[in-house]
Amino acid sequence: MLPTLTYLQFHLVFSLPVLALLWYVAPRYEPERQRRAVAGIAILVAIAYAYTTPWISYMIRRGAWGYADGAVVARALSIPLGEYLFFTVQTVVVAFALHRIGFDPTFREGDFDRAPRAAGVAVGLAMVPVGLGLVRLDPSFLYLGGLIAWVGPVLALQWSVGGGYLARTPRLWVTATLVPAAYFWVADRIAIGMGTWYLSPELTTGIAVLGLPIEEMLFFVAAGAMTINGLVLFEWVLDWNDRRKSVAGPSPSGGTERDVPSPEAPADPDPDVVDD
Repeated sequence: MLPTLTYLQFHLVFSLPVLALLWYVAPRYEPERQRRAVAGIAILVAIAYAYTTPWISYMIRRGAWGYADGAVVARALSIPLGEYLFFTVQTVVVAFALHRIGFDPTFREGDFDRAPRAAGVAVGLAMVPVGLGLVRLDPSFLYLGGLIAWVGPVLALQWSVGGGYLARTPRLWVTATLVPAAYFWVADRIAIGMGTWYLSPELTTGIAVLGLPIEEMLFFVAAGAMTINGLVLFEWVLDWNDRRKSVAGPSPSGGTERDVPSPEAPADPDPDVVDD
């Protein structure tokens, strides 16, 4: 049997090497795109801490998962320091993978269409009562139901902003979500096998794929999707704003700020209104 790794040793073996590799192969953009990419990653890391900390703390205090004796050096709000580090590691790994795959944040006509935005909002909001209903149905759904309810509001917000863009680029965000998730699935399965952390059999469904609980599989997919959506929409909104300003008037130098044709700015402040 392999020796149990501490959480920090897990990062040294599985997290930091892949992070360094992805940083090394990351594309080098022109300065403006580079600044936007860095800003997007920094913002997403901050959001990850703000939104994930309460949920993770609650799940740990409820006993949905735990850690081996000696695997945790210190805790804050019941969360191991290694877990806090993982918030950053996962976000940055997913971000680097996204930029390595590549994406075009250009705004296009139709990106503000109502239908995909409304559909995304409806699905995201419906996830909240569904998840909470599972939690109340049986203790074994605590992790799964809590995860669904936790993800729903974020997806609803993201699709309310850029549902049209996300709907026309499914291959991008599906690929960029699943590739890092697959790596984390393997690393997570090894850590569980070593006993670094474990899931409660009473508060999880017990369904697993090759020994990896489905709750863990879905967590990495959900966290990755929220990160991918946030990163691409951040740059997409900035591109829309560039185009809006270029249509509004010339720059101080006398020329337009961008020489790419831009859509007319909507007269109504509601950006859903698009000319037929």
